Amino acid sequence: MKNRFLTPFRYPPAAGGFCLGLAVFLCASATAQELLKNGNFESPFPVSDPTAGWAVVFPGGADGGPADWAIAGQSTEASAGGGGHGAQLRPNNWGTVHAYFRQVVTNLTEGASYTLNIQKMKAGFQYADDPAKAKIYTCMISGSSSNAVHGYLLSSGPFSLTITCDASRQIEVQLHNFKRWMSNENAEDMKHAKASGWWDNLSLQLTP
Repeated sequence: MKNRFLTPFRYPPAAGGFCLGLAVFLCASATAQELLKNGNFESPFPVSDPTAGWAVVFPGGADGGPADWAIAGQSTEASAGGGGHGAQLRPNNWGTVHAYFRQVVTNLTEGASYTLNIQKMKAGFQYADDPAKAKIYTCMISGSSSNAVHGYLLSSGPFSLTITCDASRQIEVQLHNFKRWMSNENAEDMKHAKASGWWDNLSLQLTP
C-alpha cells in the first residue's frame, strides 16, 4: 500500500503541524482492529467465559469427555515458531473423541464482513488426510451461517475464512479435533498419540 505524506514546508508552521498530525491520525485509524483475544495463545487458557478468551468444549456422549484428552490447552509444541506457545488438542486413547476451543466475539456490525486469518493449523498424523477417520478444522459461525477450513498433515497454512455478521452481532470461532476409533494400536505404534491438532497466530478483523 502506498503512503501519501503531506509536505508541511508548503504551509505555515501551524497549518503544517495540523496536517501532519491529521495524516498520522488517519493512518492509525486505517489500521485494522484485532478482535480476537489471545489469538497467539501466549496467555494461559482455556477460560470459562468464551467472550473473554478461548474456552474448551468436550461434547461428551459418544464423543468422549475431558478424561479422553492428554492435552487440551496451551503447549510449546503447537507454536508456529520457536520459544512461543500455541493451542493443542491431543487425545489419550484409541476411541472416538471430539473436543474444540471456542471464542465468541461480540459487539460487531450487522451485515459487515469479517476475515479470520490462521497462520498455523496443522494435523500431527496421516489420518487427517482421510476425513472419515479424523478431522482437524477451524470454523466461523454467525447465526445460521458458517464457514470452515480443514488442516492436513503436509500443510500448516496460512488459511483464511470470511463470514458476514448476522443480527446477533456475534461471531464464534471454533478449533476442532475430531478423531474416530482407531484399530490395531500397540505399544510401538500408538496412533492416538500422533493425533494432535495444532493452531497458532489467529487474527479476526473487519474485512478491508
